[in-house]
Amino acid sequence: MTTAAALFAARGYEGTSVDDLVIATGIHRGSLYKVFGSKRSLHLRALSNHLEREIRPATTAIATLADPAQALTAAIASYDNGPAAGLLLMAAVERAPHDPEVATMVTDAITALEDALRPSHGEAAPHIASAVLGARLRLRVQPDTLKEH
Repeated sequence: MTTAAALFAARGYEGTSVDDLVIATGIHRGSLYKVFGSKRSLHLRALSNHLEREIRPATTAIATLADPAQALTAAIASYDNGPAAGLLLMAAVERAPHDPEVATMVTDAITALEDALRPSHGEAAPHIASAVLGARLRLRVQPDTLKEH
């Protein structure tokens, strides 16, 4: 699942073919369809896994930080990170506008980030969450941008 998630994160849903998934995962095409039913189902499962294994633990950790600077730093470093870094962002941009199931998953993940930032940032949490998402997007394009000097 991690391999498929990383592939979707790197190339997007549309940019990842079934052949790409077969080659990367080593699962034969027939087995892939038998287990997941479709590329969309595999994508949904990969996204769900990413939310459970990466997003949820990150938001739980962020919520424990009362200091605004520490919470912001932790959020930028850990939110939508891990083996499938950027999968949530990719899903938000590419699939959520056209797929209600993906839209719900993305909305829930962003709401979780806002809720995690609320103890440290109060009513500004939604704005800070937007800044975190922007920083994560920028890190995809320019990985060295936000490194400490």
